Amino acid sequence: VILLVGGTGYGTPAWDAGVHAILLGFVFAMVFGHAPIIFPAVLGIPIAYRPAFYVHLALLHASLLLRVAGDLAPWPAARAWGGLLNGLAVVLFLAGTAYGALALRAAREPAAGP
Repeated sequence: VILLVGGTGYGTPAWDAGVHAILLGFVFAMVFGHAPIIFPAVLGIPIAYRPAFYVHLALLHASLLLRVAGDLAPWPAARAWGGLLNGLAVVLFLAGTAYGALALRAAREPAAGP
């Protein structure tokens, strides 16, 4: 909707908001949501589900809302903070997924005893 209303001029605030809404709001949300299923199938590394996986998803959408508001307002500080928090959400996703894989591996290994 943003691209239809705001135009498709490359480099415009509407273009930035629309492209990030699609790429971050949809594509990354799908990656976040399907990673616990796809990563084990592709990499052979099982990942334990943890309710904390919703933290990086919520941060992604909240920061995307801030970024899009910064583009459309125009409000450069909101755009910058939104972009920074978008990156943090991706880093939290990677860390949480790695932790889920390591936690499951540690739980499956027998405890080393004397």
